[in-house]
Amino acid sequence: MGRRLALLVGTFDYVDTSLQRLIAPGRDVEDLAEVLADPQIADFNVTKLINRPHHEVGESIGAFYEGLRRDDLGLLYITGHGVKDDQGRLFLAMTNSRRNSLLFTAIGAAQINDAMNSSRSRQKVLILDCCYGGAFPGGWTPKGSTDIHSLERFEGRGRVVLTASDASQYSFEGEDLAGSGARSLFTRYLVEGIRSGQADLDGDGDVCLDELYSYVHDRVVEEMPQQRPKKQEDIEGRIIIARNIEWVLPVHVQKAIASPIALDRRAAVRSLAHLYRVGNDTVRERVLEQVEKLTEDDSRLVAADAADFIKTVTGAQEPQPQPQPQPQQSEQNPLPKPGAPTENLWSVPPSSRRRRMSHNHRFQPATPGRRQVPTTRVSARWRAVARKMPRAATIRTPPRSAPNTT
Repeated sequence: MGRRLALLVGTFDYVDTSLQRLIAPGRDVEDLAEVLADPQIADFNVTKLINRPHHEVGESIGAFYEGLRRDDLGLLYITGHGVKDDQGRLFLAMTNSRRNSLLFTAIGAAQINDAMNSSRSRQKVLILDCCYGGAFPGGWTPKGSTDIHSLERFEGRGRVVLTASDASQYSFEGEDLAGSGARSLFTRYLVEGIRSGQADLDGDGDVCLDELYSYVHDRVVEEMPQQRPKKQEDIEGRIIIARNIEWVLPVHVQKAIASPIALDRRAAVRSLAHLYRVGNDTVRERVLEQVEKLTEDDSRLVAADAADFIKTVTGAQEPQPQPQPQPQQSEQNPLPKPGAPTENLWSVPPSSRRRRMSHNHRFQPATPGRRQVPTTRVSARWRAVARKMPRAATIRTPPRSAPNTT
């Protein structure tokens, strides 16, 4: 499994007075760093850069992407002012940036894009929470749109780009930037969704990047409709940002378990089995605890379903009966001892059994090793009658004489 690395850059204090001082970036970086570095939630190795000059930030970004391995997850977060020059090129202002020299005093979007392209990592996340505005001196006519479509500057494979907004949030009056730097809604809901686990929309115990974006987008638009976060991705699979340490059973499963109807509780066992298949280790552990309680349910069907589920997931098998040792017999069966019980009727083969139950034949007791010989059974009454009957006269035939030839 690869490493999880995060570089957080925040700038709120600027040398150029035309770039208004912001309030949110410093607090946003600290809050996001705290939740990402929590080993129970996200377990990122976090590096923070706050109010640093552009050359130091540029070197750190280059080293960050160059050090990523193939299986590492790299997250770059930048908050502050986003401006563009008269040619429409996007720059991220650092503490020493000057509007009249953005090319040499700010971090260009093209530089970050090139650094991401050179990285070997297949999972790169870029989050921009910047106040995008048409930062042009008064009286100048911009060559591009007043909107800065930042996503067009960060195209490539193996990456996901999230931006707080693409619309202008600041306006100019003469040479000064007008407006107020309100606390960032985007980062606030970003931290809230990760820390509370509310961004785990599918309830599998993991907060993936798609779920996090959907959670943040819906809440930002609900509170400030003119700000609409954007997302661009070109990556295979999903990126897990954090674990939901506040995971609980879904409400419908809790109600099914508490239902007095056995069919509902059996459906709850099936729902728990689904959660076990799709959930992470934390979800599986809590699901098993709940299923073990259902093995003691007063319904035999519910208890049997729960027991079968535990047997399936744990691989438990019923103990097989041990085979009874059979006594060794000699090749020739010995004769039974006197007084030993003889075999019953069912020890006789079926063909002989029918003969044995006949009315005029009787078999001797079955003796191992001896052939069974049938004997004629004649009652005493018929023997008495036979003695009283006269014997038939014997007819003697005279010898035949020789024929007379005379």
